Amino acid sequence: MPALIVAAALIVAMLYWIVQRYRVPLDPDLNESGIDGLLHRTAVTRLDGARWRLGQVRDVRLAAAILMLQIVRTGSPVTQAERDRILGFLADPLHIRDPAAMLERAMDYAVARRPFHQTADLLLPLLRERLTDDERDALIAMLIAVAGAHSPPSDLQRAALARFRDRLCAGPPRRVARR
Repeated sequence: MPALIVAAALIVAMLYWIVQRYRVPLDPDLNESGIDGLLHRTAVTRLDGARWRLGQVRDVRLAAAILMLQIVRTGSPVTQAERDRILGFLADPLHIRDPAAMLERAMDYAVARRPFHQTADLLLPLLRERLTDDERDALIAMLIAVAGAHSPPSDLQRAALARFRDRLCAGPPRRVARR
């Protein structure tokens, strides 16, 4: 009987250590009492999982599709005009065989109400590494066109795209695209 109690205590201690080790650190200034702390903790954990998934993207065309979706996902569903514009870019300049399937795949990565810069910052290293200067300019043009598909781009969208352009162009330019 004492061996079972010791074994159970060790298992509980190991589980506690694992949970504490991989728990997302929270801002100590935030109120963690009650439901507010629980909701914040859940949102931070969900965002951390999304960061990990975005870091695994290795296809530049998928990254472009994710960014096109994220620039228009402001909490409301993607409009038909925005969807058509994205599908058009996926088909023609990006030469994707099945644009609808790529769009669905990108929707798994794009999160409603996440600021554009959070997604873009995670994809910047991939885009800097793989895109030439001309391809970078084409990506920015596609993002601007998608942002203005339903209505003129908002101030927030314009600011996010300007920041993205500055950060994308800050990386060293590639002379030849890697295929």
